[in-house]
Amino acid sequence: MKKCKGIGRAKGVSGCGKPSDRRQNGLCPVCLMEWATETEAGKLWKIQVFDPRVEKASLRADKERERELKDNLTDWRPKLQERVQEIARLVDIGLPCLALGYHAGRIHGGHIFSKGGNRTISLNLHNIHRQSAQSNHSHNDDGLMREKLMDEYGKGYYEFLSSMRQCPALKYTNQEYMNFYKLANDIANLLKKEGKNYGMEARIALRNEINLSLGIYPEKYCVYEHS
Repeated sequence: MKKCKGIGRAKGVSGCGKPSDRRQNGLCPVCLMEWATETEAGKLWKIQVFDPRVEKASLRADKERERELKDNLTDWRPKLQERVQEIARLVDIGLPCLALGYHAGRIHGGHIFSKGGNRTISLNLHNIHRQSAQSNHSHNDDGLMREKLMDEYGKGYYEFLSSMRQCPALKYTNQEYMNFYKLANDIANLLKKEGKNYGMEARIALRNEINLSLGIYPEKYCVYEHS
């Protein structure tokens, strides 16, 4: 708190002398506006400094309103689905297609239990593994994905995945899905930055950890523990 008295470009203006913690050029808001509208020096300051600040603040507010409107109109679940599948690809990076066993040009995040019939667990990383684009587009490879999953991770892991289909339906708001998306985006960016290849146990551990970090599912459906 300092007394209202002109300084800087308002130097020489007596002001009201009352203590104020909101001062520009040493003047409280009331005296500032009097100076900015009734004196030549003040009018010049208003044109050069104050008006551009107001315009800039107004533009920021307009952009924020537009962003909020866009966020409200966006369906965030599909965007979250894309990001979670990207995370699965990054966890499995460098590995061949799980179903067909070859290194494809395009790798998708393929579901062990399809999104169509098992939408509730479609965001669970344990249910998403690397799959070539060609194989992912062929529903005939669904059984092959499960077979190869058991070969790689064992029957216990497959049984864990199968039990996840008992998970209660997700009942999140669009806003909550947006929050999940932002978190998933941060995780995907971190994995891309690290660019690591992971062994089998590390891939399971990462899926456990990231599922828990996202917080979409109860813990019992997030974590697979080796028997």
